[in-house]
Amino acid sequence: MGKLMAYLGGDAAQVDAEEFAAKVADECPQLLQPNESIVLAFVQKGGKGRDDFFFTNLRLLLRDKSGLTGKQVEYKSVPYSSIKCFSVQTAGTFDNDTELEIDASGIGRIKLEFMKKVDIFTLKRHLSRYVLAGDRAGANVEGGDLVTDSKVKPDSGGFLKWFGDNHTQISPAKVEEQLRSSTNILLPSERIELAFQVGRDSFLLTSHRIVRIDVKGTTGKKTEFLTILWKCVRMFSLETAGKFDKDSELTIFTNIDGMTRLNIDFRKGKADIFAIQSFFANKLLGMDTVDPSESAKSAKHGFFGGSGGGLTSMFGDNNSMIDARKADEHFHSKPNILQRCERVEMAFKSRRDTVLLTSKRLILIDYKGMSGKKVEFTSIPWTTVQAFGVSTAGSFDRDSEVMLWTDIDDVLFPNRENDNDPPPPPIPRNSFIEIDFVKGKVDVMAIKRYLAERCLRAESGDRLPSDVPVSPDVIAASKPSAMKNFVSWLGDDARAVDPAKLNTKLHEGDRVLQAKENVVLAYKCGRDTLVFTDERVLIIDKHTDKSVDFLSFPYTSIRAFAVESAGGWDKDAEVRIFCKTYWMNGAPGNVIEQDLRKGKADTIAIQNLLAAKVIGRADASSSLEEGATSSGAGAIGNFMTWISDDGVETDAVKVNEKLHTSPRILLPNESVDAAYKVGRDLVVFSTTRVLYIDVQGMSGKKVEYKSYPLRHCKAFKVESAGMMSAAQATIFTDVPGASKIKQELRKGSNIWTLHGLLSNKILEK
Repeated sequence: MGKLMAYLGGDAAQVDAEEFAAKVADECPQLLQPNESIVLAFVQKGGKGRDDFFFTNLRLLLRDKSGLTGKQVEYKSVPYSSIKCFSVQTAGTFDNDTELEIDASGIGRIKLEFMKKVDIFTLKRHLSRYVLAGDRAGANVEGGDLVTDSKVKPDSGGFLKWFGDNHTQISPAKVEEQLRSSTNILLPSERIELAFQVGRDSFLLTSHRIVRIDVKGTTGKKTEFLTILWKCVRMFSLETAGKFDKDSELTIFTNIDGMTRLNIDFRKGKADIFAIQSFFANKLLGMDTVDPSESAKSAKHGFFGGSGGGLTSMFGDNNSMIDARKADEHFHSKPNILQRCERVEMAFKSRRDTVLLTSKRLILIDYKGMSGKKVEFTSIPWTTVQAFGVSTAGSFDRDSEVMLWTDIDDVLFPNRENDNDPPPPPIPRNSFIEIDFVKGKVDVMAIKRYLAERCLRAESGDRLPSDVPVSPDVIAASKPSAMKNFVSWLGDDARAVDPAKLNTKLHEGDRVLQAKENVVLAYKCGRDTLVFTDERVLIIDKHTDKSVDFLSFPYTSIRAFAVESAGGWDKDAEVRIFCKTYWMNGAPGNVIEQDLRKGKADTIAIQNLLAAKVIGRADASSSLEEGATSSGAGAIGNFMTWISDDGVETDAVKVNEKLHTSPRILLPNESVDAAYKVGRDLVVFSTTRVLYIDVQGMSGKKVEYKSYPLRHCKAFKVESAGMMSAAQATIFTDVPGASKIKQELRKGSNIWTLHGLLSNKILEK
């Protein structure tokens, strides 16, 4: 009966890995890499199905046969490096199958079901070994910062603990001993550092990951073990207990789809909330040693400040600057929310709430309720900030603003109150953060320069280390007339801008750019100015009320880009930049779009600059085996006059020659591994990217060049041709809004050349 139910339900049975490997080698000799071996293998429908999947030392590979004959086969590869979280679930009393769920970049959720006799913990240990390898495991935390049983009150248990669903801190050593003696799901070098329990469920913080154990059903036989990688935790907030609300709360923000927020309630007095805050700070921010910073620009009044902007400030919740040194002293002691090595460099206050810019993160402190005893501390590491901007105060708007874009998909789409109502507008929450400041009380241009130092790459190619304080010159006071003179110089006309002159202007007065940062290309588009520096894309938006927005998108936040030349009828060229953000222009999105006047913008120059800055650091070695080429494919003539035929493999050598000369699209050290014609269009797989060249319109003069860097390609699949369908390949990316690159191949095309190329580039070597 069990086998019949497994066949009908599609549950997978485990098979001998060696026998299965021999069968795979016979059927698909080019499927696996030379250094790849099958560790665990499973066949669907209780071992009788035609579909199967297996775990190697490099990836999860799923084979799905389609059609009556089964000739059309999809081979989906999920590298372990793309996995963000995974969970296993044991069988229950009435539910006889076990389950595995994996969340991978670009692909999303994959669910696999197994027969009850499959040892699900062996599978979990296998995933732990390979998914948590290297820097994907969490950093160790010094023992002195761990919470011990002596720091919390004894747990008396009782009905309220079960009914209230609040967590109580328990002994990590006892939990670790229990797990190693029963399920043995921990790695040999892994240790549990903090542990919490509510009822039968547990929440564990280990040296390598976060583990949530969810015991289900009345018997408790069905249990889910969820693993979340530390690298997926992007920020966190802690809320203390209040006068009437007796519970404290931890919220973890991740970049996992459908699991952006994890909320854990703690019983008052049953968990050391500030020790938990310290633990997460150490995990996300590291344990660097930082000398005290002397660079902070601070207001003259004390920590709790003055009235700022008077009555307007008091009731408007807008921030005024306060003394950063006093704020640093205060939050190193009461309460102690800062690391010992961390320093407050700028600080602001509105009524009771406080904003801290430290050497490692942005901290938002929100005092709640009449008594102010309930306080929320939200920590956003600088590595989570993908872009930033400031808006100066206008003639009628008395407030200036700082804007931050994060890589967290925290956008909320509220439900309609009534079925006939229009959908309420979405709310960005922590995907996009705005902080208002009192006009004349805060130098927003100094904040902008500070954010550039913390969020842009330093000379070493990485961000400014937290142990290097921001220079005093960076956040020195701005000259009062500097902004007015700069806005007047920009004007409102649409025209090309001399990069050298703009570079001089952006280093004068309010100094928008970093000291060693220079303008490379610049274009005026009505009231907007699009600037490409050697560190970022800078958009300067001048409003009618004389306020100005300065929006900075570091090249490190760009996941893909496209440039489009002007056509015969469409006189405008266009540039599109895909960022690792989830909110853009007041709505959900991640694309910067800018039209450029025909003849005023060199789109190839923009493409080449973006390629150099976004792709330039990538490995440019070939992904083909030595001696392998695309020779024998159709030769090409003029670049824009190729004859139509979908998915035709094209001579990579000749494509490489063309794209280095007419037009010059590829980087000097970049070469073409494979290329495919699709009508007049061309899909190029180079050593550093996937490049789509889309020829549009009757004349073919309008051409788009769209680039996906290979380092943002996380998984892939190839599919052989069926009786009625062509072969195809799909690449899964971590680019929001563009997570799939799909390419059909002509029937008869060798899918294994492309499969081998993608395996070499995307799988771990």
